[in-house]
Amino acid sequence: MSRRLGLGPVFEFEWLTGSRRWQSYAMRSLTVSLLLGVMVLISMEDDSAFTGEATIQQQAQLGRAYFATTATILLGLVGLAAPAATAGAVCLDKARGNLTLLFATDLSDREIVLGKLAARLVPVLGMILCASPVLAIATLFGGVDPVGLTGTLLVILACAAFGCSLAMTLSIWGRKTHEVLMATYVFGILYLLLAPLSAVLPRSLPAGWWPSWLPTFYELLRFNPVYLVLSMIEQPSPGMPPVTFATQSAFFGLGLGASALLIALATWRIRAVVIRQLGRGEGTARPRRRSRASKPSRGIDPDRLGPRARRLLALYRGARRIWPAPSLDRNPVLWRECQRKRLSALNLLVWGTYVLLCGGFSLWAIALMLDDGRRLSNGGREIGIVVNTLQVAGGLLMLSVSSATSLAEERQRGSLDVLLATPLPTRSIVWGKWWGSFRGVGPLLILPVAVSIGLARFQGHYWAVAVLAASILSQGAAITSLGLALATWVPRLGRAVGLAVGLYVAACIGWIPLALILFGEGPGSEGQGVAAASPLFGVGSYSQLMSYQGGWDPDLYGQTLWMLFWTVFYGGVSFALLLATFATFNRCLGRVDEPTLYDEDDYLPADLPPAPSPAGPAPAGLIGREP
Repeated sequence: MSRRLGLGPVFEFEWLTGSRRWQSYAMRSLTVSLLLGVMVLISMEDDSAFTGEATIQQQAQLGRAYFATTATILLGLVGLAAPAATAGAVCLDKARGNLTLLFATDLSDREIVLGKLAARLVPVLGMILCASPVLAIATLFGGVDPVGLTGTLLVILACAAFGCSLAMTLSIWGRKTHEVLMATYVFGILYLLLAPLSAVLPRSLPAGWWPSWLPTFYELLRFNPVYLVLSMIEQPSPGMPPVTFATQSAFFGLGLGASALLIALATWRIRAVVIRQLGRGEGTARPRRRSRASKPSRGIDPDRLGPRARRLLALYRGARRIWPAPSLDRNPVLWRECQRKRLSALNLLVWGTYVLLCGGFSLWAIALMLDDGRRLSNGGREIGIVVNTLQVAGGLLMLSVSSATSLAEERQRGSLDVLLATPLPTRSIVWGKWWGSFRGVGPLLILPVAVSIGLARFQGHYWAVAVLAASILSQGAAITSLGLALATWVPRLGRAVGLAVGLYVAACIGWIPLALILFGEGPGSEGQGVAAASPLFGVGSYSQLMSYQGGWDPDLYGQTLWMLFWTVFYGGVSFALLLATFATFNRCLGRVDEPTLYDEDDYLPADLPPAPSPAGPAPAGLIGREP
């Protein structure tokens, strides 16, 4: 292999093709516009910002509000965009076979890894640099010094480098983009929760169970990027670790060091792992034996049951019709989706971590809520509200990733062309893809419903559990339709996934301050109900109200009306996006629905003029046949 200086031809090729796309420039413009729009909303809360009568203290407070909001939004955007831009760097090339061709050239493993990583890291760095002048506006008000701004940018740059490097490394072992992306997001969420968990778990476990050699809450807090960014606004409270420019520089160095280790690991193992996976192939799922035990209702004779058992059997069969099972005869696309979604090692790790954490904390909260002691039950109530909020938001986040990649990944791999060449109608393909993604919402309801029943036990509002479950179902349906629509309209996988995740995060987090600013946040205002459109705020506030407000409470029933309104709204959004996908699927993917194999005028009498045949591919055996 020849030795070349620099990043190599892989970077030059991918950077040249990427720089000619208008979407990257539009993303930077939208980021800057978003930050400026947020600053305008913050200014609307303070009348002195427009009248010019603000004191120095008010100007400094306004500058700190500008900086806190814009820096937090930029940190969140980088945390979402960096993995989304890099997750498919190796997965897609492995599926297409391009990476195998690169191995046959004189390119070194270093040039392949660094070239692909740098080509995807540069747009993320460009977004940070474009947003830096907006963050610098806060320094003009005197609330934040330029040194703190520089340290914040170092923290954000470290997160961008580490996020891209981690997604790049995981994509070598992962076969599918959505698995790599979900694994990266789960790792980031767990990293942010390390400090809070280290503060909660030692107090909850029996004495002596928590090892003393593990780092404490304050030691872990120094490496939390959110804390390092927000600490520039206000000094930490007594007992909290101080944050200086040296602390942020150390975090920057640790981030670059961890990224370098991940890049070295990827360079060392990329060729061996890809060749081994190429030898194994994709594999096929094991055929499932169709037995009577798989569908127990088939072997039950209703005449031998009592009236109550017959009603339960009828309800079960009705539920099976509403929630369709993967049947090859009824919906072959849905059956194919369930068969091809094998549980890989990476996917098992991601969902196993989610079930272990959420299930463990849910059972812990339920056990505390069922305790007879008043103090323990109140503590379980608080823990249950937090757990319910986080597990719903996290589960819907992973749903937004998988819903967009279900169609986009097959589109990039080329396997969707085989499905489009079948005589299946478009509505069957789209409906099967939608159901294949929406079936994941059902398991996500189990833990929130169980915790909600424990919360409703305090005041007896068990009917509120059904309202909360319906809200989660409608939000899951809207996310599924959004991901499928974006995968249809946006041809590139990374952008489709990035848009789906970005829109979900904007609705989940960004909608909360916007609703509270525009509609008020005090008691009796409409801000609480409008903010319930956010899955994070809606589930959290409603879980709190159902567990604390007893009797005929106006706040609870007012929020219930808002929850029902947003449930219907998200259901309508899901239906509208699904209809739009039906209408644009053929045009976006270049498909002619229900092609005709034989011309209709072959069967017409000779005295009638032939009618124009509908568009569609003719079979090969009919081409060139004599009339």
